[in-house]
Amino acid sequence: MNDKQKSNKYIEAIKKLSKSSRGKAILFFIFYFIFFFVLIAFLRSSYNNYEPPTTNTTIHSDYKISGITNGNYHFIREELINNNLTAFTGDKADNKVEGLMTTNNTFYNYFIYDNIYMLKVNNGYEVTNSFYNYYDITSDNNLSRILNNATLISKTEYEMGTTTYNYQITTNTLVQIINNTNIDIADIPNTIILETNEDDEVVKITYILDSYASYLTNAPSTVRITISYANFSQIDATSLKVPTNE
Repeated sequence: MNDKQKSNKYIEAIKKLSKSSRGKAILFFIFYFIFFFVLIAFLRSSYNNYEPPTTNTTIHSDYKISGITNGNYHFIREELINNNLTAFTGDKADNKVEGLMTTNNTFYNYFIYDNIYMLKVNNGYEVTNSFYNYYDITSDNNLSRILNNATLISKTEYEMGTTTYNYQITTNTLVQIINNTNIDIADIPNTIILETNEDDEVVKITYILDSYASYLTNAPSTVRITISYANFSQIDATSLKVPTNE
């Protein structure tokens, strides 16, 4: 029997079944079964061939912080804490800082040598406590470690060649880095914003530390510290002489 004869045989069988109610029911279930068999096979084939779209959620960071971590630069530091502003401007080289502090419309000359802080009083300098707030976080020595443990949320590039990087870091992480202590609090992350110049050098960092400050003071606090950097590797360390009262 050839293929044509087989085909005619099947057609006759279908016609015969279609003449009775029982036959129609049998045909219905046959076609129902074939339909779902083909549908399942199609869906399985489509699933096996499906490749989920690849999305690149990695934000590449190409900035340089060596100019800051090398510790040779001119800087402007502004600390806005609970709406009280203190400003610093000066030069840093070889762990020495010479600058001017402005607070409540009063000016103070100061000098830092390693961890020794000195304020000029009358014609001499007096050793005092650190006058930088949250210096453990904003210190050049901790910058790399803090950024490595922060999460890069966004990157914005501007036509003039500058770029802004927006980081977030939890208070839990900051306490671990600074105090080597594990805490577990539900908090709004702190924000660190880097701004680069056309050469991809970080020239400005803004720290928004409301969450960390509120944890330390156990009270609602607002902290915004902005540091601008310039003249990398151009400060003559020999010109920064540790003051004496002689």
